[in-house]
Amino acid sequence: MIFAFADHELDEERFELRSLGVKVPVQPKVLDVLFVLVRNRDRVVLKRELLSAVWANVAVSEASISRAIMEARRAIGDDLQQSLLTVRGRGFRFALDVEERASAPPPESPRGGVQVDPALVGRDAVVAALDARLDDARAGHGCMVWLSGEAGIGKTRMLQELERLARARGARVLNARATEDSSAPPLWPIAQLLRAFAAAQPTPPRDLVEGATTITAGLMPAQSAGLFTFFDGFVRQLVSASRTSPIVVALDDLQWADDGTLRFLQFLAGELRDSSILIAGAYRDVVVVAEDDRARRLFGLASGHSSLLIPLRGLACGDIPRFVEVATGSAPTAAFTDAVFDRSGGNPLYLHQLLKTDWAERALSETAATLASSLDLQQGLIDSISRHVDALSEGARRFLTESAVLGTEFDLGRLTLVSDTPEREFLDHLDEALRGRILRKAKDGRYRFAHTLVREVLYKKLSASQRAERHAFIAERLHAHPEPLDAYLTEVATHFARALPGGDPARAIELSIRAAQRESSLAAHESAVRLWEQAAKALTFVRGRPDDRVCVELGRGASYLHVGREQDARDAFHDAMILARTFSSFERVAEAALGFARAASNDPKARAKALSLLAEAQELLSGATGDNVAALGAAINAARLACA
Repeated sequence: MIFAFADHELDEERFELRSLGVKVPVQPKVLDVLFVLVRNRDRVVLKRELLSAVWANVAVSEASISRAIMEARRAIGDDLQQSLLTVRGRGFRFALDVEERASAPPPESPRGGVQVDPALVGRDAVVAALDARLDDARAGHGCMVWLSGEAGIGKTRMLQELERLARARGARVLNARATEDSSAPPLWPIAQLLRAFAAAQPTPPRDLVEGATTITAGLMPAQSAGLFTFFDGFVRQLVSASRTSPIVVALDDLQWADDGTLRFLQFLAGELRDSSILIAGAYRDVVVVAEDDRARRLFGLASGHSSLLIPLRGLACGDIPRFVEVATGSAPTAAFTDAVFDRSGGNPLYLHQLLKTDWAERALSETAATLASSLDLQQGLIDSISRHVDALSEGARRFLTESAVLGTEFDLGRLTLVSDTPEREFLDHLDEALRGRILRKAKDGRYRFAHTLVREVLYKKLSASQRAERHAFIAERLHAHPEPLDAYLTEVATHFARALPGGDPARAIELSIRAAQRESSLAAHESAVRLWEQAAKALTFVRGRPDDRVCVELGRGASYLHVGREQDARDAFHDAMILARTFSSFERVAEAALGFARAASNDPKARAKALSLLAEAQELLSGATGDNVAALGAAINAARLACA
């Protein structure tokens, strides 16, 4: 259905907004809001209805509705707010006349090209290789092409693109899919091919129909001379039919294929030379174990004569902006691009699901100095990643969970130190995680999760108490190690902090302050900000410690100022001044006032406040003694002149 109003069209089938026939870039959630309002244009749509319809099962505030309404008005040109009305205290109403009509064929882009599928972004070379293999088959040179990669990397989508190209050139397509279901009969993909081939004939061959029925009933013997005779008959019919029109045999999920299916493919591969048949297979290589007989047979097919193996990997960082723009209609910032690339590793499925999160939509629709450091993972994303990890052994999954608590990147020696797994098992699990491309080894010898999202899912699957206990265990192990603490001070401090509230707050505070001061001395100000904030949070679990509280606020203020967060710096210095005044630490009062003045240099109102604080600090210092008092007094005089 298309809803037409003014110069715009809302197309349900294509899920897009068009203006004068040209697609308007709009966030998915904003489109959802428009559809809800247009469908219910005869009444006021309550805010709670919008929350339920658009943000089901996602905890968001009414601010999300306000942002979506603002973007919706911008998309339809409702600058005067006369088309999309706000009914105060209740909700919103769509006020334009709407004409409903059947969906039209998809429009061409303004340049005359076809609409781009985000799944094909960054895959030009792969599509070109598939196209070339299709040309070879059409020219009578039978061949094979194999697509390998992890779950969600785009293998199925590439097979679908090959099928589209093949049909457009008059080739027949037979497709089948192996299944993980252990109740499926042997040769199940062959039964699917038999049915597809028989259905395409004017008179379905009786032997093929009976063969498919026999396989489905589980009555086809896995080892017999009759089976090879059957294979031979089917292959001869395929080769003969290909001389009339090329045939593409597309097989997906071959990591689950039984040995009989792979033997059939070997049989067919041997007869390709004088045919116009293209065999295209896709398999999840992280599931295939090299020592397995089926794996060796599959690898033999993929590496054989006339075979082309295309390992699919994640998109490059340079492809992410185009992917996001095509998928959402919004051009991402460099910060957003880096964030989604780091989390997804370029995996298209993870990218698609990341872009559906409220975190992504906020980041794309708002201009923010920094992005949220974490996101609320949706169940679909968790399920996709869990399937990726569940292909590994139980021991490897346990090993990865331990690694996830250490962080996105870790040193093998450090992991060995905090793991109770025997060394040989430990190394076996590491090797399995590397083969499954869950982990990668960097040039410096450290290991990191290939996708930050995988690490986040493993970490968040632990309960809060399990995470805290594990962090406390790691912190104690590392703190007791004879290696000098400064070598990994930030790491130890962070583990003590994340063990709270059940851990040791005193050590979390002490080590976080030391680590923050060290990072500041090295000009690593972003890291220092995080550590000062970590220390401030740890202080909420204890009473007293006035000196530490003042120290943390002064440190936060200085680090905020270094990273350009002037308002946050002023707030921290002001809090430090209040604390220092309360505990009669007059020199600290002066330091806080001076810090506030530095953070106020670009804001006239803040400079007026700074003058007041500097005057107060100068008065408190007038009765103080000490080596530092004179220097502080001179600094305050200079700051007052600068703020005047």
